[in-house]
Amino acid sequence: MKPAIDSRNRWRIGHLLVLAALLHGPAASSAEPLATPAGPGALAPGLIHDPNQNTTVLTWIQSTDQGHALLLAEFDGRQFGPARRVAAGRDWFANWADTPGLHIAEDGSWLAHWLEKSGPSTYAYDIRLARSTDRGETWQELPSPHRDGTPTEHGFVSHYTDADGTGLVWLDGRETQDAGDEDAHGHAGAMTLRTTIVDRHGRVGQSLLLDDRVCDCCQTASANTALGPIVVYRDRSEDEIRDISIVRRIDGQWLPPRPVHRDGWNIAGCPVNGPDVIARDMQVAVAWFTMAGGVPVVRVAVSGDAGESFSEPLDFSTGKALGRVQLMDLDEGFALGWMEQNDGQAHLRLAHFDDDGNLRQQQPVTTLEGNRISGFPRLARAGDRILAVWTTPLSDPDQPGRTTLAAALLNPEPGPNEQPE
Repeated sequence: MKPAIDSRNRWRIGHLLVLAALLHGPAASSAEPLATPAGPGALAPGLIHDPNQNTTVLTWIQSTDQGHALLLAEFDGRQFGPARRVAAGRDWFANWADTPGLHIAEDGSWLAHWLEKSGPSTYAYDIRLARSTDRGETWQELPSPHRDGTPTEHGFVSHYTDADGTGLVWLDGRETQDAGDEDAHGHAGAMTLRTTIVDRHGRVGQSLLLDDRVCDCCQTASANTALGPIVVYRDRSEDEIRDISIVRRIDGQWLPPRPVHRDGWNIAGCPVNGPDVIARDMQVAVAWFTMAGGVPVVRVAVSGDAGESFSEPLDFSTGKALGRVQLMDLDEGFALGWMEQNDGQAHLRLAHFDDDGNLRQQQPVTTLEGNRISGFPRLARAGDRILAVWTTPLSDPDQPGRTTLAAALLNPEPGPNEQPE
């Protein structure tokens, strides 16, 4: 069974091997540090490779005297260009886990999203959209993908390609509103999963309900198979089992949710630790974090039938896993990145799989902050090298608690060849 690979984001296995070599141990000196245009107060980086221009686009939230701004900068393979503003506002929801993003459509248009407060409650915020047809030089603000008007949570956006444009998926809290409690979060009705299409003219369609009861604040992930788009997310049963489910669109119709695997994790609150997915043709790979039975573990399972069924998962970092999973495409197979806690420190690790989904090797990458400061490190292709960006504490005693972005460019050279653990 071959794993899921998006042919537009091909990675060479040597790239990921050198990532481990450059960011861990003595070999770290061979990484090329990069200055980013992000200033003090930057957080929530995003990276996306633009296959149309062979550049990589960095997005991030920047704190300002007036509030926050969503900025972007293009990386041309050698350096970042100047920061350009997508949008700015005084009352944004700026968060380590529910972050803005950018999607590059097949027609070359850019679709950006960010989060804006809609009421006094902590979790009252809306998704805002803007579209650019000139590679981010100018932006047209679009209607929100949800028009329910409730001061509840709307976020954790992911994207998929649609024949008519770009598909958006998000967590929608319209059913969670509790008039008697401004800080209620999931204590009235349930969080829902919804989707819509932004067409090639920038028109935002009506939202469709995909699941009427899901986990409150775990990331969603979307991809495209030969049969249509798929969405993976953390579901939520009536008795608080929060395992990973998948919904698929076949022949234009969204099918009922199905479990990727029945872990049986019973938890009364959201772990803020969503799954990831990659897909190509009929092949799909899904990775996720669970603490079923009280034991933290990262799991990965593969499918050869567009997500209709999955293999038994492989487990990683049993008893030590922190999650925050990432799946990455390789020329041969795929890679899984995740975080674990070991010896009082947090570590980023990588596992490599062949085209049949068999584990080839796993290895450490680097040490990170184990708390929310590190957020979700981002990796993307930059020409024939790898661009890595992450959130890090600001080294300035006069600005305690503030963060900024760090970056490095990694060369595609052979790396260490550790055996499976």
